[in-house]
Amino acid sequence: MGEREPVKEIIARGDLFFLSHPGAEEVFSGYGLTLTPGNKELLVGVLMVDRPQPAAPAWLQAVAARFGEYDLIPMTASGERGLICQMQIMPQSVDYLRPSADPKAAAIQTALQPLLENPPRPKLTLQWHELDRTWRSQLAQPNELPSAIRQTFEQTGYGCLATETNVGIVHVCHAPDVDIEGFRGQPVVYQWQLIAMPTAPLIRLEMAVLDDPLNPFRFESFLNSADPDQAKVLAGLSQQAQLQMAFYGDDLAYHFTKVVAHESQQQQQLAEVIQRAARYWTTLPPESHDFDQAKADFMCQTR
Repeated sequence: MGEREPVKEIIARGDLFFLSHPGAEEVFSGYGLTLTPGNKELLVGVLMVDRPQPAAPAWLQAVAARFGEYDLIPMTASGERGLICQMQIMPQSVDYLRPSADPKAAAIQTALQPLLENPPRPKLTLQWHELDRTWRSQLAQPNELPSAIRQTFEQTGYGCLATETNVGIVHVCHAPDVDIEGFRGQPVVYQWQLIAMPTAPLIRLEMAVLDDPLNPFRFESFLNSADPDQAKVLAGLSQQAQLQMAFYGDDLAYHFTKVVAHESQQQQQLAEVIQRAARYWTTLPPESHDFDQAKADFMCQTR
């Protein structure tokens, strides 16, 4: 007896989903666009905050205290407001996210598009509660840097490091506050490179924010394919449809995250670079292996 394979939901970056109320499909508590292909746990959009009663001033003060700024916009004809925010949907509640056939859905999706490049600072975790049939929210913790990354930047100054997070691999970019504010809305170009040094192969990602066409701001990260943790990061990046750049300023406070398309061609290029790096390692005498020295030598040559 034959069986049909279950239909797999295809989720693209920028798909629109509504926070539905099961059994009352015309009711929703917000809507947002997916930031990551294949994953609808993180949305950027608008969350209703004036239902069933107006948002408490104390709660809005807590939002401002944690995130520094927020924006409210009307969502209904009666003036009920929504908070422009990032929404982290708890895994057990993802099934309650629904697309919509509403004629207004396309206009909503278009209006939210700028948030994909410049996500708002407020971030809330959301979970559907069946008992009282509401979406409950909590203010998410700000994007605090892990102590190891913070310590590295405190020692080395401005730079870029790749790290694993719950939303994939993120490039943590440390730069001056005044420059970061100029990055908003600006395009990014990047390239993967394999640099064969005498003591190790360097896998380098160079990213340029085109805030000034004549002198763009450049970031670079170096990864060691022979290090198990960094090899895991590389494997993740080779299958990730976006590059995420999280910007941290002079005092290492979080500003915002820019998401750049990492197309299949670039993913394949990275996979080939990883393979070439593995082959190059085998050509070097084991006693000469020194990734840190290779990186230091390259930096001296290019500065």
